[in-house]
Amino acid sequence: MPPIPGFGKRTDAMETEEAIKKEQVLTEALPYIRKFKNRIVVIKLGGSAQDDPETLKSIFVDCQIMLAVGVRPVVVYGGGRKISAAMKENTGRSARFIQGQRVTDAAAMAIVSRVLVDEVGAELLGLLRESGGDGFLLNGRDHAFLRAIRKTIPGRPEADLGFVGEPVAIDSTPIHRAFAAAAWPDGEKRIPLVAPVACGCGHESRVLYNVNGDTAAALIARDLHAEKLVFISDIPGIYRDPDDSASVCSRLAPKDVMELLREGVIGGGMIPKTEAALFALEGGVGKVHIVAGSLPHALLLEIFTRSGVGTEVVLPQ
Repeated sequence: MPPIPGFGKRTDAMETEEAIKKEQVLTEALPYIRKFKNRIVVIKLGGSAQDDPETLKSIFVDCQIMLAVGVRPVVVYGGGRKISAAMKENTGRSARFIQGQRVTDAAAMAIVSRVLVDEVGAELLGLLRESGGDGFLLNGRDHAFLRAIRKTIPGRPEADLGFVGEPVAIDSTPIHRAFAAAAWPDGEKRIPLVAPVACGCGHESRVLYNVNGDTAAALIARDLHAEKLVFISDIPGIYRDPDDSASVCSRLAPKDVMELLREGVIGGGMIPKTEAALFALEGGVGKVHIVAGSLPHALLLEIFTRSGVGTEVVLPQ
């Protein structure tokens, strides 16, 4: 059988078409690159993406591209599953939650601090370097970067969460210094990686608190006057119908989000994300995005294209 012309190999026409598509993407991205130059974008790593090294390296490549075109990425990460596993291994106890909040006694807080900062933080920093970039770790234990007060549950004064904190402030100095090339010996900028471990305020400055990562990311975005807050999740956004994966909302106003919360359409792990999104918008953050970590380059597509690939929550114009 004679070979079919063009089958199994690239043709000049195919290469030309691909080059045109790339040019169109770059042309579409240009106004966004100009608009977001020197602006901060806070990225919250979450879901299974944080447990997949290859996905993480892909996300870190996106962060480096952002840094290269003048955007300033700040990455906030969590580690709930690893904390639960470490607690079980070290204490024999399973994690206990009250209204989604991990009850954290002194022994558990020591495990949270070690896992998030010393283990997960070091692992992420290594993957960032493997992907060709560099960064540094920030938290409330080693730098007093993130500050919190003890969290209580409204209407349940008897519920003791232990060392669970409500974030209230940050020290923005190391973030702004991170993006000044002159601050580093090699003249290269660094990407901050933030663990949601906070220190107390005032006379409690030596007390450590376990803080929800989504809530911490929203506060950090607000206090840094970030252009955007991006949640990287297991799902590609907020569904209009939880049973229909094709019902992702591309754009929502805060009132729409509140309605979906009241109707119970938004539930489970999406509740703290959407509540954090509303908090960030109220605090002056330009837009909040929710994207799937499994989609290659979702971060760049959401920020630098008109259509995006997830859900954006934005105040009405």
